Amino acid sequence: MDIDWDELAKMAGELGKDALTTLKPYLPALAREGPDVYEGFIRHVMDDDWPAVNELMYEKMTTDERRELENQAYQNALLAARASFRRKELMKEMLLKLALSALVKLI
Repeated sequence: MDIDWDELAKMAGELGKDALTTLKPYLPALAREGPDVYEGFIRHVMDDDWPAVNELMYEKMTTDERRELENQAYQNALLAARASFRRKELMKEMLLKLALSALVKLI
């Protein structure tokens, strides 16, 4: 049975959508494995120990699943870099406005 990821994301809401995006590359391998792997996976996720999650799951994943995981990591790194850039640009803009406001008040 194929999973309708778009429908699942709609049902999950915004927070659930982010979690689903993070967990999605692991789910096919997790479905193929037994309860021991599932319990270890859940434990590592709940501890926010992603290196342990990757160590546990990577060898159980197909090449395509590994590629999807790697693509997601690159995508997340790009999004983080963009967000950092936007925060820096916003800070510069705010400081410039404050400086100009102070200058206008002094004149």
